[in-house]
Amino acid sequence: MSERPDHDSPAARVMARLSENFGQPRGNLGRLAGWIMARENVKANRLVVELLDVGARDRVIEVGCGPGVALADAARRATLGSVVGVDPSPVMVAQAGRRCRVAIGAGRAEVRRAPAAALPFSDGSFTRALSVNALPHWPSASEGLAEMRRVLGPGGRLVVALRRQRQGGGVDPHSHGATEAEIEALRAMLDDLGLEGVAAVDHELGRETLVTIMGSVPRATPPAEAISRL
Repeated sequence: MSERPDHDSPAARVMARLSENFGQPRGNLGRLAGWIMARENVKANRLVVELLDVGARDRVIEVGCGPGVALADAARRATLGSVVGVDPSPVMVAQAGRRCRVAIGAGRAEVRRAPAAALPFSDGSFTRALSVNALPHWPSASEGLAEMRRVLGPGGRLVVALRRQRQGGGVDPHSHGATEAEIEALRAMLDDLGLEGVAAVDHELGRETLVTIMGSVPRATPPAEAISRL
C-alpha cells in the first residue's frame, strides 16, 4: 500500500507557502515565486503583447505586472511612447524595475506599487492595457476591469489573459484555472463597460490553455457640425 502524502511535513508547508506567494509575493519565497513566474509565463506574456499590437508611440499599462516580463517586451516596442507597470507587491515592483531598468533610465518606463482597483492615473491616460494571469488574484475582478477601462483613451485596446480550467485537472497547476462560466462572466463585464468587439479566444501553450479576453474602447464621435462638413 502506498503511503499518503504528509501535508504537515516541512516540505509540504514550504510548498504551500510558495503557492500563496504567487498571488501576493513577499519575502524570499516571493522573490522565488517571481523568478518562477518569469520563466514559466514567457509564452503567455509574449502572446498578449503581440495581441495588443503595441506600436512605437503607444502608452501602455500592465496591471499586475509581476516580475515585468511583458512590460519589458512592451517597452522594447513602444520606443517613442511609454510603459507603466503596477503591482501591489513591493517584491514584484522591485523585480519589474530591474528587468525594465534600461527603459526606466531612458524615461520611457515606470513601475509603481498600486492595486488593480485603484490605479493612480487620470482617465484616458493610456492607449493599451494588459493583464496576464493576475486577475484571479484581484479582490474584485469587476473593480479592476473598470479601472483598466477608465484609464484607456478612445480607440484604446485591452487584453486580459488567464489560464482556463482543463478537463481532468490533475496535479499540474497549469491545468487549473477559470471555468467556462467564469470566462463568460468576465467577457460580459467588458461588454457592460462599453468595450467593442469583446471576444474570448483560447490559445494552447503546451502545459496550459491560455484564454485571452480582448476589446477596444470606442473612438470618439466627432461633433454633429463636424460631420456635416465632411
